[in-house]
This record gives sequence, structure tokens and C-alpha cells, in this order.
Amino acid sequence: MKFGYFCNPWNIGHQRDYRDILNEVRELARFCEQAGFDNFWLAEHHFSIWGREMLPNPLIMAADLAARTERIRIGLAAAIITFWHPLRLAEDIALLDQLCDGRLELGVGRGNYGLEGLNLNAMADPNNPADNFGVFEDTINIVKKALSQPRFRHDGAKYTIPYPGFRTDQAHPVNHPDYVDPETGELKYISTYPRPRQTPYPPLWQVVDSPSSIEFAAKNDLGIIMWRPPVEALRERCRLYRESARSVGVDLPVGARTGISRDVYIASSREEARHIAGKWVMDALNFSNWRGPRIFLRPGETFEPGQEAALKKELPFEFVDERSLIFGPPEYAVEKFEELRDDLNLEQINMKSGWPGMGQRDILRSLELFAERVLPELRRGETAAPATVEAAGAAA
Repeated sequence: MKFGYFCNPWNIGHQRDYRDILNEVRELARFCEQAGFDNFWLAEHHFSIWGREMLPNPLIMAADLAARTERIRIGLAAAIITFWHPLRLAEDIALLDQLCDGRLELGVGRGNYGLEGLNLNAMADPNNPADNFGVFEDTINIVKKALSQPRFRHDGAKYTIPYPGFRTDQAHPVNHPDYVDPETGELKYISTYPRPRQTPYPPLWQVVDSPSSIEFAAKNDLGIIMWRPPVEALRERCRLYRESARSVGVDLPVGARTGISRDVYIASSREEARHIAGKWVMDALNFSNWRGPRIFLRPGETFEPGQEAALKKELPFEFVDERSLIFGPPEYAVEKFEELRDDLNLEQINMKSGWPGMGQRDILRSLELFAERVLPELRRGETAAPATVEAAGAAA
């Protein structure tokens, strides 16, 4: 089982210098590397007037972190690829993988917010699911072709590459039989450079929620990262993923290419964890509660009369705690992580231990306890010195 940290930096009210936000991300990445984490994941969001999600370009941030770390793999969770031009995205990913020396994990998403979609690529508006998915499908196929093939073309529902009708001109005298139609002179194939460090491309993940997204990922060489469902629901999703992969001739071991993101806070007791971090995690969960409380239900579970409407207005800590959180002392966290490992055999677990408004010191306090008393129990037999906040600062 691999452990990652999920980082979605914030600047509530835009009160702080953005350089301080960047330095906190850097500190977290260095700490996680020294603590023995396998991955450090970065989100992508735009136009946050409240300052809740403040990283518009995870690729640039990943390049910065690659220059400041040596071992930890740097993941995008997710690059919202419907907002990027596919060719430019392919070039940037390949260059980033070179800069990371082959440490890149590429998580992709379709996008959730209409504010972002309409203002970055109107034909990928998340409120128009059919068009949004069409852009997503074309984009991921173009990226895979561009990264893995020396030359390629793509005729899709949303993109045709090369652009139809382009012919040799003085600025671009592409007069090569492997690329140009000899009769019309029209460019029929194109290449992107550089090539990625990893072959044929970095490991691909899709952040998923719906069954259709899980099926698409399984059939298109994408691992899946799920968010907050309880263990029982995760079991069903993992089963669907394996069955969908098997339908295209790919027989995966149980848990292979599956991951989960979990809100985690380690403290001396369950009460202390809630006291320090409960407000912040619940503010974040209620901010994203537009998805509705059904994402926390176990298979076959139903709401009491009026319960769903009440939970849409506000999720209480008690409702999500046993279903989706890992809040408590190290021994409690070990038990919860072992459940995910032994029951589901997940390949990847990504922790989120900081939420908008929470102080950096409180985040690092939880991560220190995880590094010192949880991770060694989960990795018995492995030798790794526990990390400290002071060591991470000294490496700056």
C-alpha cells in the first residue's frame, strides 16, 4: 500500500502573501518526503473569490517541488484536462515528467464547477455533462497518443488533430512523407516534444465519483482515485472497476490501480482530534456538500424521512465520522488504515490533514504523529527514520 498526501492550498479572504502559501506547500512536500510518504498530490482550481482553493496550475507547482525533492513522486489530483488544450497539455506533461526525472503521477478530472468550465473552455461546461465528457474523452486520448506515439493524428467529436487543411508554408515547411499527404500537401500527422521520461507515459489516474466514470477509467488504462465513500461502498466500486477492466480483457488483482482520499487527523485522542480539526474539516465538507449526502451512504442504506433534506443543509460531524473520517489517536488510525488495506487491498491511500483556515503547525503536528506512530506500524519490516518538523525546515 502506498501513502500519499493531498494538498489543496488556501488563502481565506486573500489576507496573506501568496509567497507564504507556496512556502507552506513546499514545507509539506519536504516533510512528506522525509516521513516516507510515496506521493504528494496537488489539486487544480480557479477563480476562488473566497480563497478556499488557490492553486490554478498544479503542473508549475509540481515542477517547483520536483526541484526541491529527490524521491517522493509528485501527483496531480487532478489536472482538470477539459480546461487545457490537449496538445499543450501533452507537451507540458512530458516536460514536467522530464523535470521530475520520471516521478510524475498524472491524475485527471473532468471538472465540477461551471464557473471554471465556462470561463476556461465553454464547450467543457460541467453543467452540460455530454459535452464535458466529449471534451474529456478526446483530450485523454490525444494526450495518450501524443505521449506514446512518435507521430499521430486524432479525429474526435471535439478535436481534430492536426488542424484540417493546414499545408506547408514558409514559417513551417513540413515537407516530410511521414507527415504530409503527397497529393494535397495537407498535414496529416503531428508530433509533440519532448517525450516523457516514463514509458509510454506517467501512471494515469482518474478522480471518479459516478459508476460511469469508474467504467470509463477501467476501460481506458486509468487507475481510479475515489473520495469519501465508506468502506462498504468502496468495496462495490472496486468490484465494478475490476469487472469493467475484465470486459476489455484486462484481469487486475484485487485492489490494483485503485486509490482513496481520506480526511485524516492524528492526535492523542478522538476528542482532541475533533477539537483541533473538526471545525475545519466540517467547514470543508459542507462547502462541497453540493454533491449531497448520498455519497456517504452504505450500500442499501436509506435516509429517514426528512433526513436527506436536513443533511443537505448541514452535515454533522457524527454523520461523516465513522463513514469517512480517520480522526483519532495513532492506534485508532492504524486500525482504520488496516481495514482499508485488508478489506480492499487498495493500492493508494491519499491523506488530507489540512482544510481551509487551519494553521500549518496543526497540520504538521498530525503528520508528525502519523510518521512516528502510524506509518511504522503499517510498514513493519521497513526501516525508515521518523521525520520531524525541524528536519523538514532544515532542508529548506
